[in-house]
Amino acid sequence: MFVLILLIITRKYCLFKKRLGGGVMNEKDMFESNRAAWNQATEYHQKARGNSLKAGFENPDFTTFDRDCDDVLISKLNQIDFNGRTISQMPCNNGRELLSLMKFGAKEAIGFDISDAAVAEARQLAERAKLNAKFVRTNILEIGEEYNGRFDFIYISEGSLQWFSNLNAYFSVVGRLLKQGGSVLIFEIHPFAYFFETGFDPEKQSLNDFPSYFKKGPFGYKDGLDYVGGVSYEAKECYWFMHTMSDIFTAVLKCDIEITAFDEYNLEMANHLEAEMYSKFPLSYILTGQKKGKVF
Repeated sequence: MFVLILLIITRKYCLFKKRLGGGVMNEKDMFESNRAAWNQATEYHQKARGNSLKAGFENPDFTTFDRDCDDVLISKLNQIDFNGRTISQMPCNNGRELLSLMKFGAKEAIGFDISDAAVAEARQLAERAKLNAKFVRTNILEIGEEYNGRFDFIYISEGSLQWFSNLNAYFSVVGRLLKQGGSVLIFEIHPFAYFFETGFDPEKQSLNDFPSYFKKGPFGYKDGLDYVGGVSYEAKECYWFMHTMSDIFTAVLKCDIEITAFDEYNLEMANHLEAEMYSKFPLSYILTGQKKGKVF
């Protein structure tokens, strides 16, 4: 969810020049900067898509799960009973994935996102789709207690986890929002895939450009977040972090979620890595888990 996401255009990330905790930029300031950056990016996304999503969601059969890589996701979703369930996505961007998830039979959906512009668009799409979906503009880490134990299912899509410096804090929110026995599904960019963001070319074996797997950042995008139209622009500052798979596993387990399955794929999700060489690497994964307690 997604929801950065690796950009279509070739980008280089740059090391954040201000150190968190050093008195220059704190966590709250960082989230507010990301909020402004995503508000800016949403305008570019809307220009690139035109009226396609609004027109699409007027069709009851419309879905945005139509990429090649989504076949594995749909296979997993078909194994879950959504009938009568309450579901969520955090962050949800413009709601297109959460609304598509509702087509599996959920009775209610609530999406959370930091971007004012994305949430405004999500509400418009929900109205077009005539679905029982609500969207809340908030910092994910500040979701209110009124949502505790509310959800049977939470979806986390590509490019979501990188926007949180502390995964323990993020997954503690996921854990408290899930009902006992509720499930979570993460369909994310594999940490290994981020290596290709730095200029590393596996065909040239440019090992000098190979970053450390353990270097967390923060990092920034200088050329914008337009993964839809691929337009470069002078972007507002935004900050993201790399996480290892052990970071992710540990954070999930700490919030009383039992990992029920983990699958890795050579399916690229957003960066259009077309060279055959890339298919030799893990580019995406699906992790499913269940909060301890009664199964729904």
